[in-house]
Amino acid sequence: MLRSRAVREARDASVRAWTQSHHRLTVPVLLLALCFSAVCGWILLEGRRATEARAAEVATSLVSSLRSDIARNVENLNLSLEAVVNNLKLPGLDRLSPEMRQQVLFDHSATARYLTSMLIVDEAGRITLDSRSSNPSQQNLSDRDYFQIHRDNDSVGLFVSRPFRSRLSGRMLVAFSRRLSHPDGSFAGVVLGAMLQDYFQSGFKDISLGPNGTVTLTRTDGIVLMRWPYREDFVGSSIKRAELFVHFQHASSGQYESWAVSDGIKRLFVYGQVADLPLIIVVGQSLDDIFAPWWRQALAIGALMVVLCAVTVVLAVSLNRELTRRSVAEKKLTVLATIDGLTGLANRRHFSRTLAYEWRRAMRSRAPVALLMIDADKFKLYNDSHGHQAGDLLLQAIAASIAANVKRASDLGARYGGDEFAVLLPDTSLGDAAALAERIRQDLIVRCSTDEIQRGHAQLSIGVACLVPSAEAKHRDLIAAADKALYKAKHLGRNRTELAETDDAGALAPEVGAQTGEGVLAAPEGSSAVA
Repeated sequence: MLRSRAVREARDASVRAWTQSHHRLTVPVLLLALCFSAVCGWILLEGRRATEARAAEVATSLVSSLRSDIARNVENLNLSLEAVVNNLKLPGLDRLSPEMRQQVLFDHSATARYLTSMLIVDEAGRITLDSRSSNPSQQNLSDRDYFQIHRDNDSVGLFVSRPFRSRLSGRMLVAFSRRLSHPDGSFAGVVLGAMLQDYFQSGFKDISLGPNGTVTLTRTDGIVLMRWPYREDFVGSSIKRAELFVHFQHASSGQYESWAVSDGIKRLFVYGQVADLPLIIVVGQSLDDIFAPWWRQALAIGALMVVLCAVTVVLAVSLNRELTRRSVAEKKLTVLATIDGLTGLANRRHFSRTLAYEWRRAMRSRAPVALLMIDADKFKLYNDSHGHQAGDLLLQAIAASIAANVKRASDLGARYGGDEFAVLLPDTSLGDAAALAERIRQDLIVRCSTDEIQRGHAQLSIGVACLVPSAEAKHRDLIAAADKALYKAKHLGRNRTELAETDDAGALAPEVGAQTGEGVLAAPEGSSAVA
């Protein structure tokens, strides 16, 4: 029973060792891996933000450059248009020769690279003057939006038309026009200059924004004047429903992320109004293109992080197992160091340590401590006659009888040395200890009755002592008293139980089963043995 108890204790100790070691190592390693992952995640997140910020910065720079270039060219054209409007009011202009009139009306800006002819159109829509020809075309332009807007509204100022295809050259143009008025304020026609779409294409196509980048020039009413990459079906259409105009209502420049209405690709858009003109330039960069380098870096770092975390966990588990194995082995060794290998009872070292502990505990609680000292009678003769193996079997039978009768967890059976055993009984009276000693003797007789050799040698001499610890007494006194009672039992004929007398040890426990005061022993009156 004591051996199985020791095995259970060893197993429980192993489980506790595994659990404690597992938590001591696994939790810090997991926390370290989580912290490492969090740091890497934070670095990657900051890298993503920095990548997006750089993309926005590049797009903002492009928008600023395009705005300046377009504003400068449109402003030059607008000054030329205003000059024509003012020069038409000069007296005697109609008396000048056609060549001189053109020089007076149209300055050198009318010959700019991407500018077509500047035209003067009368109130009926007929071309009356052409900056590049003394014989203007006879086409009627009254159906054009730039003609109709000025005819119907005298406060438009500079008007930017929809993109249209020239009836003469077939090229796509955008017209910039101003109203002409008679002295009485009535509509007298328009003066206009048309800019080739090639101008916008040349400025947009060299911008590198990735395979899905876009540059769009649109009017503030949503009409697209130019888009790169060029899509003819998209130019001239309305994108008023785009998210651009939600943001434009609150700020004339800014940035946002949205799905493009043209192709459904999610992009980072940076926009800005061109000076005070009704024009907006928008640069769009695909988020996939922006974050493609970041994704490659993130996947590489993420893979490395996973590998490092996995290696860390594997190493931690390996170390954990090794430490657990060592801890379990140490626990087993600790248990084995307290057990007698032959009998399975506690060894003398464990007995001495437990006795000292129980003595101090009993001193605090003023409880009795009983001790049985047990010796196998004539064991040396038996061992010499029948051999060491038979002697070992008899010792094991004695240990089994002790284990079978020592029931309480606080009780301890031990092999004291050779053929001598001890049973420590905390909080037990002298009478109860004596009764237990008799049960052990009778149990051994029954246990050995089936063995012909052991049957005649199942004899034990037992000395019983009980003390209530005091400041003057030592636990050695208890051993001395029990030992003296044991030798008394041997002297009186062996195979018997003797109780320690008052003279055998100093302050002994009270009378059997009762305490009358500290340091007083009472064995049954008129008897010193329990047979």
